[in-house]
Amino acid sequence: MKAPRYSASRQKACNNCTRGKTRCQKGPSGCSRCVQRGLLCIDPQDAMAQVSTASIDEVSDLRAVSQGSSAQANFDFSELRLACTINVDDITSRWLNTYVPVAGQVINDYPLSISALIRRVLKSYVASAVRGHTSLPPFIHPAQIDDSSSVPLATCLNMVRICQNPALGREATAAEVLQREMSTIYQRRIQCNHMELLATFQAYLVYAMTLVLRLEQASTLFLRQAMMNLQDLAWMTTRQGIVSVAEQQHSRPRWEEWIVVEAKRRTLYVMYMFDDVISKQEGIPTFLGIELVGLPAPGSKSLWFANSRPEWQKMYNLHLADWPDGGLCIDELWAMPSELGDIEIARRRSRVEQWMEDLDEFGMMIYAVTSCTHGTYTSSHIAEPATTLHSIFDKRQKVLIVAIISIAATFSGFASNIYFPALPTIAHDLNVSIELVNLSVTAYLIFQGLAPSIWGPISDVKGRRVAYVGTFLVFLGSCIGLALTRNYATLIVLRCLQSTGSASTIAIGSGVIGDITTRENRGGYMAVFQAGLLAPVAIGPIIGGGLAAALGWRSIFWFLTIYCGAFLVFLILLLPETLRHKVGNGSRETVELFARYPLTFYQKTSQMRWDCEPMALTENESKKSVDITQPLRILFSKQASPIIICLAIHYAVWQMSITAMSTLFLEVYNLSETQIGLTFLANGVGSILGTLTTGKVLNMDYKRVKQDYASRTEILETTDRKPSFPIEKARLRLIPLFSLLQAIAILVFGWTIRYHVHISVPIITTFFTGWCAVSAQSLVMTYLVDIFQDRSAAGSAALNLARCLCAAAGTSFVLPLIRAAGAGWALSICVLAQGVALLGALIQWKFAQTWRDQKN
Repeated sequence: MKAPRYSASRQKACNNCTRGKTRCQKGPSGCSRCVQRGLLCIDPQDAMAQVSTASIDEVSDLRAVSQGSSAQANFDFSELRLACTINVDDITSRWLNTYVPVAGQVINDYPLSISALIRRVLKSYVASAVRGHTSLPPFIHPAQIDDSSSVPLATCLNMVRICQNPALGREATAAEVLQREMSTIYQRRIQCNHMELLATFQAYLVYAMTLVLRLEQASTLFLRQAMMNLQDLAWMTTRQGIVSVAEQQHSRPRWEEWIVVEAKRRTLYVMYMFDDVISKQEGIPTFLGIELVGLPAPGSKSLWFANSRPEWQKMYNLHLADWPDGGLCIDELWAMPSELGDIEIARRRSRVEQWMEDLDEFGMMIYAVTSCTHGTYTSSHIAEPATTLHSIFDKRQKVLIVAIISIAATFSGFASNIYFPALPTIAHDLNVSIELVNLSVTAYLIFQGLAPSIWGPISDVKGRRVAYVGTFLVFLGSCIGLALTRNYATLIVLRCLQSTGSASTIAIGSGVIGDITTRENRGGYMAVFQAGLLAPVAIGPIIGGGLAAALGWRSIFWFLTIYCGAFLVFLILLLPETLRHKVGNGSRETVELFARYPLTFYQKTSQMRWDCEPMALTENESKKSVDITQPLRILFSKQASPIIICLAIHYAVWQMSITAMSTLFLEVYNLSETQIGLTFLANGVGSILGTLTTGKVLNMDYKRVKQDYASRTEILETTDRKPSFPIEKARLRLIPLFSLLQAIAILVFGWTIRYHVHISVPIITTFFTGWCAVSAQSLVMTYLVDIFQDRSAAGSAALNLARCLCAAAGTSFVLPLIRAAGAGWALSICVLAQGVALLGALIQWKFAQTWRDQKN
């Protein structure tokens, strides 16, 4: 772009004498002709002198403003990969909307307070440009000042300083100077390159805002034409690209590309607000910029004020990790469309809340302007309460909920493990072999795998409370029948029914955890839940052995009957409905009476705060059907099947070892039922400690991987695509370690029994077996809840189905295998199978992220 030929105006006469074509006799207070006629004498040379005398020094000042962010960077604004994703023709014809209505246009009927806010904020932008020494308007990036193509912008920021403290009567002179420069840069727009055109657009906007908001120019023909010119410049600038190609692909662009498109978008949004100010001043309506739909909302403070390229790259990587589905769009700040359902509304509000966490003054101003319409929802649908909380349950309420579902999970462990010490006694009492009684364990495990495939989808649709009550009623009836059974066939049938009632508490409880937690804290709560699930592994055999020895094996089932009946009442009274499909984040009421209580009590006593009163649900959400094939689809999907199969085989090996333990300890060490029950204590304690420590590790791993993902600048060097957040690295990193430790513990257990080593050694190995098996299970279960958040119970059911079926198959032949090969070789074969299964974890680690990206 060529510079002006002359640094100052060559006009010798004042403006009045020039128009009158008379000789101008200048004096200290103006020319004598203007003084005699009482006219305002405007000398263009005086006005231009105020600009030219400061221009050299002030350019240095402007460059000093940019030292914080661009002094250490060598910017290259050539070869920018940008795209235009909107209909730019609607921008240049925007001024026509008042006179020629457009289909779908919405009037911006801002309250007076919002209109006043917009005016005051834009006035502060003008003030920052006029002062110039300390700050820039927030739509001009400091790096632009250092670019040689930004001459129009640098000239503008120097020239508007004549408006800082204009002498009395000189406001019109300053306005005339600015108007002349506006006309000049607009006429040169055709010759501008990419960066010059952006600088011209920004400079023209600053000039126009200075005229209106600083010099208080009334609406004139020039200003109306200036707004049309400004929209024309916006059209030309936007047409050359308003988003980077990398942004479209959810990957990291070059810093220069982001600076350009972010500056363009910010300038465009300011122009729209300035248009609102002008229209309000002239008393004509303004309209929502529907042509901007899909454009990104203003970027974060960390990105805009980054001091160096490495810092910006790190911040952008963190941005990508926080926004795996793409950043917030400007239209997500507008009024809610009527076609949105409650889930979509809650998700949008959550995204807005996340976007607001790291905003600069510009972003906060954008939200303040749109907040008067954001959340308004006038349709037959009932909106989610105006809250962005993931869950309204406070910490103490979450602790209570997790405690309840953890107690509920103990029934699965009790029903399975309390039975083990009594196996020899039951075989003797029913006059069958120990191998046949072990088949009851196999049958139990089969139905333990199948039942959640039914109850899990039911809980995902009908509610957690409904599913819990149904399962416990089945469990209660089966326990009564088992206490009264007289033959082996009835024992098998009722054990299957008992498994159907108890096993689903795991899947339902996982669903509750998914309802009330986020990825960041899910690991800790899942650990507490798993600890409740595994407590019976430690104390169940002790209780079972003691009851069988003192009162007979039937007392075991009478104990479970009493325990179940008492807890069922406790659950109905205290467990709220958490299914997000029904109650959202817990703040809404449901039309179903059973789900409404005790949820209303939790809403009234919660220490969390949200914006609106609870609202009722629509009838459409109650029509969602139960799909019992969901667990099977998850089980056989490539996104989950490798790790599920791996975990299932590891679980089967663990169950095979503890199933054979009671028989081996009886035959090799000649222990009583009570003593056999005590030997299970080490396995149970290891299981509980394993899940508690793994929960903390899960939370730390997630934070560590998230930070590493953001700090590794090389992870997103290409702009072809953006990999999704590596959740496998956050959840599955320790699977090989736990697999190795479990294999060692199983081998030591088998061979020490084979050579009749002191009983303390195999008992100690069961501690490590339980620790490793349960830790691996916690990792995989949390991982599945993460990747199937909307089907968390079904995901848990898929895992349960696979591991229980594998365990059922393994426990059915473990004793015959031991009889044939001995405990050492038999369990060595099991460890070999476990090693082969570890390939599933390797496949999941390498390919799951790619498969998930392809599916999305």
